[in-house]
Amino acid sequence: MKSFKRGLLAVSSLMLASTSAFAAAPGPINPRLLGTRAIVACDAVEKSCGVASISFPAGISGLVPYGRPDVAVATMFYPSVDDAEAAIARTDAGDTAQAAVDYVFSVDPYADYRQLAVVKLKPDGTITVGQQTGAQNTPQRCAVKGATFVVQANNQTTAEMCNAMAAGFQRAKGSLPQRLLASLKLGARVGQDNNGERSGVIRVWTSENESTFYTKVLADAVVHSSRTALKDLDVEMNRYQAGIAAPYAADLIPLSAETAKTVKGALSKAGYYTGVVDGIWNDAAEQALSDFNWATLFFLKPTVVVDGQRKIDGPLVNFLRDADPKALVPGGE
Repeated sequence: MKSFKRGLLAVSSLMLASTSAFAAAPGPINPRLLGTRAIVACDAVEKSCGVASISFPAGISGLVPYGRPDVAVATMFYPSVDDAEAAIARTDAGDTAQAAVDYVFSVDPYADYRQLAVVKLKPDGTITVGQQTGAQNTPQRCAVKGATFVVQANNQTTAEMCNAMAAGFQRAKGSLPQRLLASLKLGARVGQDNNGERSGVIRVWTSENESTFYTKVLADAVVHSSRTALKDLDVEMNRYQAGIAAPYAADLIPLSAETAKTVKGALSKAGYYTGVVDGIWNDAAEQALSDFNWATLFFLKPTVVVDGQRKIDGPLVNFLRDADPKALVPGGE
């Protein structure tokens, strides 16, 4: 995709006038590989923004998502880093997300081949959303704008993809990364990329979580060329969020007998727990979880009692459920 350096410089310096100073187009690309679905969203309470996307070709993690804690962008079909950066610059200058998208499309000579979504979290906590799809996109394209999110897709097996993803996001519970993942999963129930879905990315930035002392990346999952890309994204995102991010109250789940057995079983296989693997949570299990926390996680995630009910971090449970037990032991072979 084309480098629009002079056009970007004009936008980044906050010039409001239109410009046609874009460089010439690059050599031909392979249009057969184009096709992507994504959701872009921000959360005013968590002070986070992010993108979840799944497609066929490897490398979409470097093509589709751009952002930081107060803005997220998905640039698709013929993606453009300069369009993404220009849209971010316009929102920094005070434009709404839609005004930023509209401006970028007005100065981009290849706008007909773009699909661009922007969601902006403003300092006062309000969120604006923007989206455009060029006329030369594939017939099976769609877009849905919500109050805090945008879903867009192209070259899909059904244009119902966007409605399914939007519904999945709105119904989902938990932190923003968990809700973005849920949106991708609900979309997969109605269709997929016409080429198949082999690669994906979920990336969320935040300014609120305790982990921001170290990094503003709240969640980061990337999968390339896998026949089980969506499942792999689930595993990788929970692995990252459980290991690096401080816990969210919204991600706490009841420590049911089934969950207790799952956690105790994983801790037993990894060598932290030596008792009976059943659904009864006891002091030995809590100590094993504590030992695992100290050996493995950036932020400690013990069980907690909320309104008389014992709960545990959901991403941590998913992490333990899917992990290779040998990988949970420091220095293990």
